[in-house]
Amino acid sequence: MNNIKKYPVTYTLLALCIMTYIATTLLLSIDMNAMQGLAAGGFNPYYVHVTHQYYRLVTANFIHFGLMHIVVNCYSLFDLSCFAEYLIGTKKYIIVILASMLSTTGLPYIAYLLFGTGAHTVSGGVSGVIFGIIGAIGALYLFFPSQLRDIARSLGMNVLLMLFISFVVPTISLSGHVSGLIGGFVSAYIILYINKKNVRSSYIVHNVLIY
Repeated sequence: MNNIKKYPVTYTLLALCIMTYIATTLLLSIDMNAMQGLAAGGFNPYYVHVTHQYYRLVTANFIHFGLMHIVVNCYSLFDLSCFAEYLIGTKKYIIVILASMLSTTGLPYIAYLLFGTGAHTVSGGVSGVIFGIIGAIGALYLFFPSQLRDIARSLGMNVLLMLFISFVVPTISLSGHVSGLIGGFVSAYIILYINKKNVRSSYIVHNVLIY
């Protein structure tokens, strides 16, 4: 209970992902296909643009296409999110998470409007937000390099690995991951630039687990 009070945004994200997965499993399938993902609120730029289903820009972040998908994402989310929420502060962290969510789907949507890409894909999952959190930690490193040097080095290698996996595995959304990373970094950087005195720069985490 104390951890829930300490990291309310993190636990809310986890709860929403888990409850959404339980609901979609009961209503659709434990391992959803593209059409089921679309019915569950997955992101498809054509549906957003033509039918004005803008809610998909948000709901897509919470749906998952299988048990392994949600387990890996929730495992990755937990430690990274607790770390970032503690350093940035809960109220400001909400802004980072919302920016990461909207950029994960919003930037690919803009790409669709400009170039027509992604019209035949359905995407979903909280991994774009996870990349947004990594981006936020990257922004933290720019302001506090001495405190976060070791963590940033570890994250940097893992980010490169995850981006490589996103590039070579066709079912993983590279655009969503990169877009989430951009949204998290930019929003956190602006927040830190405006009010970096309130960031807990003396806090050091020794064990960060990421996928």
